[in-house]
Amino acid sequence: MRLDSKQKTVLGIAAVMIALCIVARLLPHPPNFAPAAAVAMFGCMLFSRRWHTVAVVILGMAVGDWFIGFYDTGVMLTVYGSMLMPLAARRFLRKPGILRVGAVGLAAGVGFYLTTNAAVWLFTNAYPPTLDGLAASYIAGLPFLKWTLLGNLFYSAVMFGTYGILERRVPGYIAQTIRV
Repeated sequence: MRLDSKQKTVLGIAAVMIALCIVARLLPHPPNFAPAAAVAMFGCMLFSRRWHTVAVVILGMAVGDWFIGFYDTGVMLTVYGSMLMPLAARRFLRKPGILRVGAVGLAAGVGFYLTTNAAVWLFTNAYPPTLDGLAASYIAGLPFLKWTLLGNLFYSAVMFGTYGILERRVPGYIAQTIRV
């Protein structure tokens, strides 16, 4: 099977996005300061097929976990699923702007916080199976929320900002060349 230049470009960008997910998790960083949600957001804008975005995010997360270690299956599946939350805003991200990208980044971060802390409460023995236990899980997760939000905003700014700069330098080239 021969790939045309457009397919090669998309594969190259996907590989860079996957590598970003992996490397950012392996390098020292604040907890939850990760690019996966921003990669999902950027994929929503860039790829015409949802499964491309899903594949990039899941592959980046899974390979990263292969290096740093897997954890409770229920929690891990919740984490992976929550990284795909930006897909719900796919149409909204088709015409990205600072407010749109920022709003989705913040919403994805809050969604991640709510779902993953509930998953830790539900699937592990870290907290009692009561409403007080759920509340304790959310309280314990608050310090991580800050880094999740900052990571989403930082990586989104880098990815969408780079795209915007390249679009200004060569108007229309990227959109015509990459969108598959």
